[in-house]
Amino acid sequence: MITSLLALPLAGLLFAQTVPATPITPPKEAAKGDAKASQPTEPTLVPGSPAPFPQIEKFVKGETVSSFNPGGIYVIEFWATWCGPCKSSMPHLSEVQEKYADKGVRIISISDEKIDTVTKFLEDPNWAAKTRYTLCADPDRSAHDQYMKPALQSGIPCAFIVKDGTVQWIGHPMQMDQPLESVVAGSWNINDAKASFLGAATAKVAQRRLSAALRDANKSGDFTEFLTMLDDAIAKADPETARSMRLQKFQLLLGPVNQPDKGYELGRALAAEFTQTKEAMGLNQLAWYVLDAPKLKQRDLPFALATAEAAVTASGGKDGAILDTLARAQFDSGKVSDAVATQKLAIENTPAGDMLTEMKETLTRYESGSKPASK
Repeated sequence: MITSLLALPLAGLLFAQTVPATPITPPKEAAKGDAKASQPTEPTLVPGSPAPFPQIEKFVKGETVSSFNPGGIYVIEFWATWCGPCKSSMPHLSEVQEKYADKGVRIISISDEKIDTVTKFLEDPNWAAKTRYTLCADPDRSAHDQYMKPALQSGIPCAFIVKDGTVQWIGHPMQMDQPLESVVAGSWNINDAKASFLGAATAKVAQRRLSAALRDANKSGDFTEFLTMLDDAIAKADPETARSMRLQKFQLLLGPVNQPDKGYELGRALAAEFTQTKEAMGLNQLAWYVLDAPKLKQRDLPFALATAEAAVTASGGKDGAILDTLARAQFDSGKVSDAVATQKLAIENTPAGDMLTEMKETLTRYESGSKPASK
């Protein structure tokens, strides 16, 4: 049992985030014109770039700041009252401000919402207590255009560490503890930070292009260009990301592209790799897609059965979801008694919840000889 990779957004598949962020909701006027044509492809604000002092319309809470002090360290953070991850980060930002207050660190958080919206939010005693740093409103998005836009940042919260008028680091505020500590200590390697940021920016651009190409391919039914782009991305990706992309290619070849010979050739190569490295979930994904993907024109049941068995071995035989996949492979292969026994074992290794209820319903179907509904 597993969710199909094709059911996931491409961005989430290839470039998963470990810390939540919320896409910025642009103002209505931003939707006018050709957004695709005006979208930059390379960041112009990176670690090592001069940091402009943010053009802020209103300091709503905290001391008003008019310029960067020489030697001062500033965290310029972008947030919004409607952004859940932003609000989750607020207690941490307050702790950071208090920890480094005597080191000259100043946190300035900027919302592009109306002044009244930010003011009303901070009138709530709960949020007033959680925000012990400077908060501002910048409804004309001047500061956003100075920082977020040239850095190609599309999600909030997002923080920029600035020292001596130079950007030091860019990222999620929940991930800035170590960079900020190093910046304060004077041991921060800005060249490494720049290289890391540019690598991530390149990946984001590739992600957008792949997503657009996949949308076009799904509309036209012609996946030639997308597969070429995907192969190029696989060649350039780190091993973990490359495996995720190859899994997606496997599903595409079996499904909408309808090239099963190439698909199963890739599947066998992936299965061999996953067996060697004991990656049970990778094996399980291969098997489950063959067994359960809707409208699949060619299901190689021996491949699915062998891969599911390898997944159980790799997992130590104690993962209920993986045992559920093996039971399905056995049932579809005509091994009904084996499927019933394996499904019972899957139930024994699954905690209470919706999945367990579903597994019990599946067992009833196996015992009656009827195939379970697609999941």
